[in-house]
Amino acid sequence: MAQASGQPGRRAGLIVNPSAGKGSGKGLALAASLAGSTGIVIRVLERFGQLEGFMREMAAEGVSDLFISSGDGTIQEILTLVAEHGIFPAPPRLTLLPHGTTNLSANDIGFRSHAIERQAAFLRSLEGHDVLTRHTIRCANPGDGQVRHGMFVGTGAVAVATRYCQQAFNDKGVKGQWAVAGTLLTALRKYLFSAPDPDDTSRFDRPYPISVRAQGRLHAEGPQLLQMSTTLDRLVLNTRPFWGGKTAPIRTTVFPYPVPSVARWMLPVMYGGEGRTPPPGSVSFCADQLEVTSKVMFVIDGEFFPPPTDEPLRLETGPLFTFVRA
Repeated sequence: MAQASGQPGRRAGLIVNPSAGKGSGKGLALAASLAGSTGIVIRVLERFGQLEGFMREMAAEGVSDLFISSGDGTIQEILTLVAEHGIFPAPPRLTLLPHGTTNLSANDIGFRSHAIERQAAFLRSLEGHDVLTRHTIRCANPGDGQVRHGMFVGTGAVAVATRYCQQAFNDKGVKGQWAVAGTLLTALRKYLFSAPDPDDTSRFDRPYPISVRAQGRLHAEGPQLLQMSTTLDRLVLNTRPFWGGKTAPIRTTVFPYPVPSVARWMLPVMYGGEGRTPPPGSVSFCADQLEVTSKVMFVIDGEFFPPPTDEPLRLETGPLFTFVRA
């Protein structure tokens, strides 16, 4: 079996979702630059249903290093397939290429260079030294019955705002941090220039009935603004809305409703240190597993799913994956 050069015993595989980034063409450009390279397994998705079959082909061909040219949704599906279906004898090392629309996961744990030539060179050599590990979050009992693994899960305003971002900005060609910043400015304008109205469904800043329990302890209950859980260190706009120290894989923050003063708390919440003073009523903690009760949709890495009907959503620590950043 032919091997990628530089790392005997290792083999690279590349999965390209050409629709990622609203058809940016980055993945296809990378695949074209690798034409003629020996020992690299390349698969391009013409339809999403091909993904599991492609993964099984890569496992059969001995792929040890899987490169993903896609958005967050495809990454989430790949993590789920590896974690739940036992496709690979051992989980491959993953390299997330920032070829999607928002690139939530890739911005934190993905390949650092955006240059196609640099990405191609690394695919050929597999000589990466900047390696880290992250657990997934396993959504054990979504309302549609489909177990999912991802890096970020949230409900309340965070899910509503994500959907708005996709419809108002991503669908019109605005991508990445610009789309996130536009969504944030939309929320701030409504907050600053109109009176609070909990019944106004056009607002993100409205109350959502959310309760959060972790390992026997009730952390939040009643009207909340949002809940979010992640195994990433940084979220969109390089924010770090968590505090108190990372003592377990899943970090969770809940913000209350009514919303504390944005002028006073926005920057400390987004960029403060681990010892920051939090807004009144907010909580941030770490856990191996937790339960979230919500009547509104959840978002996991940019994809949406309904809450369970008669029980909390169980979030569990998933497998430990290795990611190569450079």
